[in-house]
Amino acid sequence: GSLAHSAENLLDLARKDELMLSGESMDVVFESIDMLKKMIAGLKESVESGSAVDVQENLPQLLEKLKSSAQGQNLADSLDTPHGQKSDKKLDEILAAKDKAKPKYTASQKSVKIKTHTSDEKIKVSTARLDNLINMVGELVTAQLMVAEEANIKLASEHELGRKVAHQSKIVRELQELSMSMRMVPIAGVFQKMARLVRDLSHKADKKINFSTQGDETELDRNIVDKIADPLVHMVRNSVDHGIESQQERLEAGKNPIGQIELRAFHQAGNIVIEIQDDGKGLDKERILKKAIDNGIVEAGQDLSDEEIYKLIFHAGLSTAQKITSVSGRGVGMDIVRKNVESLRGKIDINSIKGKGTIFTIRMPLTLAIIDGQIVKIGDDRYIIPINSIVRSLKPNRSQLSSVQNRGEIVTVRGKLLPLVRLYKLFGTVPITEDPTESLLVIVEEDGKKCCLLVDELLGQQQVVIKSLGEGLGKAKGISGGAIMGDGKVSLILDIPGLMELAQG
Repeated sequence: GSLAHSAENLLDLARKDELMLSGESMDVVFESIDMLKKMIAGLKESVESGSAVDVQENLPQLLEKLKSSAQGQNLADSLDTPHGQKSDKKLDEILAAKDKAKPKYTASQKSVKIKTHTSDEKIKVSTARLDNLINMVGELVTAQLMVAEEANIKLASEHELGRKVAHQSKIVRELQELSMSMRMVPIAGVFQKMARLVRDLSHKADKKINFSTQGDETELDRNIVDKIADPLVHMVRNSVDHGIESQQERLEAGKNPIGQIELRAFHQAGNIVIEIQDDGKGLDKERILKKAIDNGIVEAGQDLSDEEIYKLIFHAGLSTAQKITSVSGRGVGMDIVRKNVESLRGKIDINSIKGKGTIFTIRMPLTLAIIDGQIVKIGDDRYIIPINSIVRSLKPNRSQLSSVQNRGEIVTVRGKLLPLVRLYKLFGTVPITEDPTESLLVIVEEDGKKCCLLVDELLGQQQVVIKSLGEGLGKAKGISGGAIMGDGKVSLILDIPGLMELAQG
């Protein structure tokens, strides 16, 4: 009890503006939190085992530190930074401007003023009830679509009944948007965990790092927030260990000895964008490419863009670290990070300048419950291709088609050789025609790789509610789910990464 009370007293002084918390004081606060967690875990273990577990070895020293901190003086002015806005500047321009900006949160030894925040009046609702509500609204959307697609309703479009159905559709769409917004939560909780992580890792690595965030109030689906935390932990850990140099290396390079890591979040074109930026040494293209060639990931002499080379770090076993430290070599690898992000229908882009730093950009949908899709027809069946995976569509001519040994059918598009995937073969469907020149090609992209999907017809774009296919089809490659269409029939939603694996296999 004395530990909790001592820590509470220290924070209470800061809350009343009677004490400024220095970096050393915050270290003591975090030590107290860790000690309390150990004491709770020890108490639980004692109850379960029936024997006492001693976890209070350093308690007297910690209490003395808290007492000293509570009697300390202000060490520095508090930092106060307005919320930043997303910038379209290039990496070098952003890095140049960083010296003029002050961070909102910091993992350095500077003093930080604790601020209190008021919250709106709220009511607690179980997540199970909320999920059930969203599922029921999804069913309502599907039912409304089926009503609107009725032939009799379409014929009555110019009459009073048609206008009433259109008005009802508008209300249902607004209800869907409202219900989806109820499951949206700020990303601030995840960002705050990263601040503690950077602080601990920078101490272990003996590096000075300022950690700042922007867009903490940016909202996204609670289910995505729960799943994005682990990939962010590894990417931030990677920035601390591999990105930011030691103080000596930074001084020799003419840099500020204190490194900068920033997390940003913002909405863009219906997606959530998260950027992890550091001003470290950047990615070494030559080292990455050499390691990829040695591991057989790419062939020597293969023509790759800078971004394609950078994305090679997401392959399993490709690490360019010259030594394994207590910070690196733990948890998931970058290949698992990519898979986790892709499982959220997201993508990762990399922008790096050697000697100046790196920006990792994660783009994901705001929710996993709905998807914007392109409806295509193959024979009598309809399929849905996620809009964010589509590059373009075209009707090929005979000169663009060819076959390459060990690679199968190839389509030449703007000088690039892209594999042709005949979807009717993968799904056992009878197409209208097997001749690609009489059909359409939809070019899709995933993780920098492109391929051409052969379809009979494009039927239009539509936002659909994703339905699980159950245990039987839920794990089938090339399919991510299903959607009930306006006529009551089910269309499969295509999983582009899975399709590419099937095509290669």
